[in-house]
This record gives sequence, structure tokens and C-alpha cells, in this order.
Amino acid sequence: MTAQSWTAALQANPLPWLLEPDNPPVRYWTLVDLLDRPANDAAVDSASRAIPEYPPLAELLVAQKSGGHWVKRDYYLPKNTGTFWVLSVLADLGLTAGDEHVRSGCEFIFSHQRDDGSFCRRRSLPGQGIVWEHQPDPCTHARIVRFLIQFGYGDDLRTRRAIQWLLARQRDDGMWLCDRAGRHGCLRATVDFLRAAALDPATADLSATRRAAGIIVDLLMKPHMGRYHVADTWTILEYPPFGYGVLSALEALGSLGHTVVHPNVAQAVDYVLSRQLPDGSWPLDRLARRPPLEFGPPEQPNKWVTLEALRALKSIK
Repeated sequence: MTAQSWTAALQANPLPWLLEPDNPPVRYWTLVDLLDRPANDAAVDSASRAIPEYPPLAELLVAQKSGGHWVKRDYYLPKNTGTFWVLSVLADLGLTAGDEHVRSGCEFIFSHQRDDGSFCRRRSLPGQGIVWEHQPDPCTHARIVRFLIQFGYGDDLRTRRAIQWLLARQRDDGMWLCDRAGRHGCLRATVDFLRAAALDPATADLSATRRAAGIIVDLLMKPHMGRYHVADTWTILEYPPFGYGVLSALEALGSLGHTVVHPNVAQAVDYVLSRQLPDGSWPLDRLARRPPLEFGPPEQPNKWVTLEALRALKSIK
């Protein structure tokens, strides 16, 4: 595909639907990512200012605790609704460090960063008090790096240390895994790294990133991924993308320079196009379990999935 052909391959044009004012985050990203409008464009500015007032988001923001966290002080738990998950969603919705909720939440996350740059949970153990967990998870760590970059902390020294920690944990096979040397790498953790790296030019240009991307391209759309510590979910259109799937992987790979010259990338593009509905939208196959806010009912046309699908297609040259 080329910059001129990605829209020509669509069954119908969903952009007017995505630009409707009822969903300011989708409108904002459609203007910026799909239509390439600059930050000083009046429509972009208007949509950006409307994002914090988007009712589902506004309700989530006021639920933040005084310490900068959501629900409880364990930044990861409860799964899908704790601070880590909330910040992942807020970054995708378009909030930045200009928002006080984001700044407070990120400082809470940074309070869980160890001297080596890793982010690690703390646990209360009998007779030991509050202690660090033995080993951080690279998938969670990579997602933290990603939302920090999205929020505008990419040049922060704490974020740079976090990137270096992640790079130092790449396995000999080019993948990442949670401290289980000798076993297959984790596809999800490696995709999570690539999604973060694609947002940071210095990391995107590294040989470590190119190697990891090449591995994921070779696995793209392949069935029976169980040996890579994930379920076989390439083809499930889920939102928020808390797991892994073809849309987020394809966008990262396209941003890192991969094209339809590779047959797996071409197959992924064909699959994404095959899932478009006659009205130009894409459906939500599955809503992530207990997301921080609602993103629409499954098995219906979905603005968020449609936005992700178009981003993925546009990224592939």
C-alpha cells in the first residue's frame, strides 16, 4: 500500500462518522493521525480541549485518589481498572502531562521506579514489611514506557532509564519474557516493546528494535501462538488493546518501516480490510474485561476499533 492507496482500498469512507463531535478523543485523533492536521489547527485545538470533558472520561478523572492513583495503591491491581490500566487508556484518549490528573498519576508510577530504571510493584510480606517484587514484568514495563512517551515524558531522564532497562533485558532470541530464560520469548511483551519504540525515534532506530520487529513480522498472523506465552488472538478486534492483536502490531510494524513486501504484512492488511463493514466501520469483536470506561458494545460498529484499523492501514507503505 502507499500513502495514496490506503484510502482507496476501503469499502466506504468512515471519516465523517469519526469526526462527529460526540466523541472528542476519536475526533481529535482522526484529525491528527488520519488527516494530518497540525496542532495549531482550530479543529484540532477545539477537539483537544473537549477531551477532558468527554463524560465517560470526566467521570474517570474525578475518581482519582489524592495520592495520584486509582482504586488502590498497588499500581497494577485491580487488573484492568488499577492505575496502570487507567493511564494506558488516558494516553490513548489523548490526554497529556498538561493535565493535572495525568501528572499526578505519572508521579505515582514514578514512585515505583527502582534505581536500575525498572518499574516494580511493592508487596507486604509478614515480618518483612513492604518489599519490592523480585522481578518486574517487561510487558507491563514496556506499556508504562509507552504511555509516559505519549503523555510527553519521553525526554524525562526517568523514562530514558526505563528504556535502557528494557533494552538490557532483551533475550538472545530478540524477544522479551518474564525471567524465564531458556523458554520461548513472549509475543505480547515483544509487541509491547515495539509499540513503545515506534513512538521514540532514538529507540526505533536501534538494531535491537529492528531485530525484534523482524521476529514479530515472521510471527504475524500465524496460528497456534501458545508457545509464545499468549493465546491465539491475532484476529480478534478488541478494545482497549490490553492483550495483543493485529491492529496494534500492524501499526507499530508499519511505523518501524515494514511493508506489504513481506507476505505476512500483506496477509494482515488483507485481513484488516476484510473485516471492514459495508458502511466503512469496523466492529468491536470483544470488549476488554472490566475496562476503566466503556468503549461500546461488542459485535457493533465501533469508532475506536475503526480508528485503530485506519491507523494500522495508513502506517503500512
